[in-house]
Amino acid sequence: MPSPLDNLNPDQRAAVVSEAGRLLVLAGAGSGKTMVLVRRILHLVLERGVDPSGVLAVTFTRNAARRMQERLVQSALEIAGAEAAKKMERVTVRTFHSLGYYFLRNHWRKLFDKPVRLVTDTPAADIENGENGKKPRPTKGELLRKAIDNLYPDPAFRVEFKRHLWDYVTLSDENDRYGIGVDPRKRKFVTLAGEGVRSYAEREVANLLHDRGIAYRYDKPTPWASVAFRPDFHLPEHNAYIEVWEFAPGGGHSERQNRLATYETHAAKIIEIWREELLDFPRLVRRLGEELPGAFAAATAPHDLSRLDSRRAGYPEAIASFLDLAEEVLDKLKTHSIDPATLAEKAGRERNPHTRAFWGLFLRIYDEYDRLLQRDGALDFNDLISQATRLLREHPELRRRYRGRWPVVLVDEYQDVNTPQVELLKELVGPGSRLTCVGDDWQSIYGFRGAEVGHILAFERDWPEATVQPLRVNYRNSAPVVELANLSIRRCKAFRDKPSLALRQSRYPVVLHHAGRLSGDGASWLAARIGELVESGQYQPEEILILYRKNSNWRLLAERIRALELPVRHGTIHGAKGLEAPVVFLWAVVGGRAGFPGRMRGNRVLSLLSSGEGSSRLDEERRIFYVGLTRALERLYVVTEQHNPSLFLKSLPDSPFQAVHGASAWEDDLPLPCGNCGAKLEADWRFCPACFAGLAGGKSPTGK
Repeated sequence: MPSPLDNLNPDQRAAVVSEAGRLLVLAGAGSGKTMVLVRRILHLVLERGVDPSGVLAVTFTRNAARRMQERLVQSALEIAGAEAAKKMERVTVRTFHSLGYYFLRNHWRKLFDKPVRLVTDTPAADIENGENGKKPRPTKGELLRKAIDNLYPDPAFRVEFKRHLWDYVTLSDENDRYGIGVDPRKRKFVTLAGEGVRSYAEREVANLLHDRGIAYRYDKPTPWASVAFRPDFHLPEHNAYIEVWEFAPGGGHSERQNRLATYETHAAKIIEIWREELLDFPRLVRRLGEELPGAFAAATAPHDLSRLDSRRAGYPEAIASFLDLAEEVLDKLKTHSIDPATLAEKAGRERNPHTRAFWGLFLRIYDEYDRLLQRDGALDFNDLISQATRLLREHPELRRRYRGRWPVVLVDEYQDVNTPQVELLKELVGPGSRLTCVGDDWQSIYGFRGAEVGHILAFERDWPEATVQPLRVNYRNSAPVVELANLSIRRCKAFRDKPSLALRQSRYPVVLHHAGRLSGDGASWLAARIGELVESGQYQPEEILILYRKNSNWRLLAERIRALELPVRHGTIHGAKGLEAPVVFLWAVVGGRAGFPGRMRGNRVLSLLSSGEGSSRLDEERRIFYVGLTRALERLYVVTEQHNPSLFLKSLPDSPFQAVHGASAWEDDLPLPCGNCGAKLEADWRFCPACFAGLAGGKSPTGK
């Protein structure tokens, strides 16, 4: 009779039947980890009599949850028929966030005064859509923008916020005011009136005059001085001139002194506007009203924030950049459970003024964002986890209820958990519960999303008396790929060592190509290899995958690949996790900012949220490299530069990169039975995956 234990290797079988109350299945690449999780559920329900309604499986994405539910039903149908498949439909499969939302939606009265409303990253969040027919939920970015809107009337906040935006655009686009009497800058800044001016500061003045209906002439020669003397602004109706200075107020700049002397000689009225004054329009308008009676109102409403989003009057790119960074910081603040008060103390010690200014703004915005959430009875995506944990922690009767409902809990991709998720699991998994976690620290590459590899590295710390069961056999990759990947990952400072053994031999070693320049012979070489592989009939275009660390790497190669007119797949390694292909080209494995590792200095703002350990960031880069390598099923090509190789290629032995082998004796052999257990073996298998005969070396399991 078919069984969930059929066709499992000894490691997989041990994981499926384990009686451990706390079990970590430490699974290497291509070892069948999700299959083991599915088989363990089938074994518990179909052979051990566990009520399927008492089983909770937790994943990270909606798609992963759906695929797991489908695999449970289909596998049960194949093994034990329709009745078993119906049982599997009663197993609960949820994402972490969906689980948190479930608790809070059903028990909101225990924590809040009104039902939970969700602020999401996008309108289609990764939870069940139970709010059809209601008004659209605000996104996190929209609520952050609302928080800034609310703070903007405060002059101190307004000045600092605008200064931060100015720093963003001017640190890269402008220098201090020219000092040679001639302005070399192009007029590239378009005003509300449609004319071009030289700088953001001059655009601000031009728009201010335009708003007030004050006629002006920009950068025109005066009738009383030389043609070379061109005031920034002439106000004919008021017989006055404006000069915009982009250096510190009162500075003794020689150009300023010369121009002021010219105005004085001709008894012309001159109004000086300093760049710093443009940060606070209401104050500037009051001063201009004193200097030009009747031209400006004595008071004005604060400069509207929406104005700063317009292309001719504001800084839309700077605002978008600020909001993107603020949203990333907000996520990290919550996923890493960082106390804002502690963060404020660290930010106060920050030496870089631009970074310090960001944190001064963000912490005020965060307080207002939090106030808006509380006012509306809303939670953002990350709050679902922390508030669900709080619910179970503060209400023991609910904790007992759900521990009783789901005495069996399983977690997939455990290498990607963060601290709040582990804390939720601790509330949900009681002393009598069974917990099974499956994961691979070697493939933990989502630290930028909040994943904390430390939890799988120290599983026994979080879950005392745990059992660890490794899955040693790699069914996916050939022996040279596995050898290279294992050598690479073991150069991490922190990792869980485990054997990873390739089942399949290969006559194809890893090919390492040293290009003179990637953009020249490197791109030509890669395109030529793809052409050969396809034209020879060995592979279809869709069986070839090009991977790189960053999107910027693709630009060096895109034109050559398009010229092939083949639908070859390509993408970043992060985007390709979970994919595989017979042929993989790992492109741009070089040093520098865009190579391996990526730039390690990182964002100064985000550095305050990290531990500051360079080794941990380097470890994650090595794991990204490992994931890229292990996408290759049969053939792997690594492209680097001769004089700029990645440090990940240094100090590696030559064995994975040996010259192409001749035809192997097993190439045309038919499958033979294992001499130990009789299982059918493919000709290129290095040992028997059913009984591990031949695993220790020596004679082949077929006896050949």
